[in-house]
Amino acid sequence: MSNRKSRDPLQAPPWLFAGLVLVTVAYVSLVLLLPLAAVFVEALRNGVQAALDAIREADALAAIRLTLLVAAIAVPLNLVFGIAGAWLIAKHDFRGKEMLLTLIDLPFSVSPVVSGLIYVLLYGAHGWLGPWL
Repeated sequence: MSNRKSRDPLQAPPWLFAGLVLVTVAYVSLVLLLPLAAVFVEALRNGVQAALDAIREADALAAIRLTLLVAAIAVPLNLVFGIAGAWLIAKHDFRGKEMLLTLIDLPFSVSPVVSGLIYVLLYGAHGWLGPWL
């Protein structure tokens, strides 16, 4: 018998684990924290008081109210329709299931810039539906 301790092949060495954690933290910092810091630096360029004054403007308060109202409506609707759609897709086979899956996956494949342009063209003040809104 050998006195050598057998190593689990799925257990990574500590140096590899530490290296992967370091790479992950560096990536998250680069992709998330650096842009977030740039937003705060730009917003506070003229001082904290100027930023607070900008938030207190009527247009900014209206935008905040509208955002909160839309979120209060959209989140419960997304919850209800998301659970209903997931249940329907997981438990039942029906005609058009592939089309429903495609419609659900579509936002993941379309650029947010393109989506924003579509919304402006449809719902903007000079868009197709804008004058009616």
